[in-house]
Amino acid sequence: MDRPGLSRDVVLLSLAIFFTDASHSAVIPIFPGYARGVGASLSMLGSYGSVAAIAMLLLSLPLGRLSDRYGRRCMMVPGLILFVVVPLSYMAATSPYHLYPIRVALGVGVGLIFGNGFLLMSEVAEPGFRNVAQGLYMTSMGLGFTLGPLVGGFAAKLVGPSLSFKLSSGFAVLGLLVLLMVREKKVEGGRTGAQTGLSELVGDPRILASGVANFVNSVMFNAVTLFFPVYGSDIGLDEAEVGIGLTSRGLASTAVRLPVGSLTRRIKALNLMAAGLLLSAATIFTVSNSVGLVLVSVLMGVQGVAYGVYLTSGNVYVSEEAPRDRKATAMAVYSMFGNIGGIVGPAVLGVIAERAGANGALQFSAAAAVMGVALALALARRDAGSPNLAS
Repeated sequence: MDRPGLSRDVVLLSLAIFFTDASHSAVIPIFPGYARGVGASLSMLGSYGSVAAIAMLLLSLPLGRLSDRYGRRCMMVPGLILFVVVPLSYMAATSPYHLYPIRVALGVGVGLIFGNGFLLMSEVAEPGFRNVAQGLYMTSMGLGFTLGPLVGGFAAKLVGPSLSFKLSSGFAVLGLLVLLMVREKKVEGGRTGAQTGLSELVGDPRILASGVANFVNSVMFNAVTLFFPVYGSDIGLDEAEVGIGLTSRGLASTAVRLPVGSLTRRIKALNLMAAGLLLSAATIFTVSNSVGLVLVSVLMGVQGVAYGVYLTSGNVYVSEEAPRDRKATAMAVYSMFGNIGGIVGPAVLGVIAERAGANGALQFSAAAAVMGVALALALARRDAGSPNLAS
């Protein structure tokens, strides 16, 4: 018998997203080195993130509208199929140019899965348990993101990158099988509401404020995932030790997500978002000037706390502010800002890394985040006293 609030579908979806993010993150410690091994430069490394984000940007709104019309799980299934195929495709690459279409497919998969999964969790959870369930969803993502780099990094060190790719694909298969057992609830009003009010969503200062925040978070995330492994190599860390640093980040991020979900009942989500971004910027800047596995791993753990605070409060903010029949469309608008950051950020960071090294790219992302937080808070103040978008 289910515990009060903790339903079968909440548990299954949490398990599915755990396997999914383990799949997504298992390749992170080894992809930069693998790409450079087939001839990619540092600027090309940044451009891989950009092409994935371009695909997500172009598809965000159409996929959001389809999700509002046909349901969340329907959109997640093809995304997980892409997650099965993409890691295996890396092994066939013999040129750095072969990696571009693979990263585009990865970007489409990310766009199909994670935002829809958060909304699906919000819909299958009982109303009184929703904030906790949202925190549980983000915690499950964090656990997967913690396991993935550790497994992927050690597999590459002990056997080779091909084992990491196969494990990534296997995690995606498990996630798909569990997701198929989740029962989706039908939400009334999505068929017509998804087609109207886009300009209202894009123009609302609350969505703009959260979008700016998501833009700078995306820049920092790409700096960490693309250039922390390079910086780690520069200061003498191997793939497994880079994986330890990312695991430290993932563990800390995971630990705060469930309490942050509950905390959003008492503290404004926008304030939590700003605090998380500023702490993240401070720690990324400090990491870029640090050496040694222990110190770097501790700092990455602090950055993980900051990321967990931002990621949970940001998703909660958008899901609560958006109209009931346009939640996926609003989430798509929010994601679009992150995708733009994913296009501009990696390309700019790659150029900076060519000239100032990986540590210079990390420092630039931190400075951009501070400016972005100031802009987001200014936009939010413009909205003071206006009616709630969800009303």
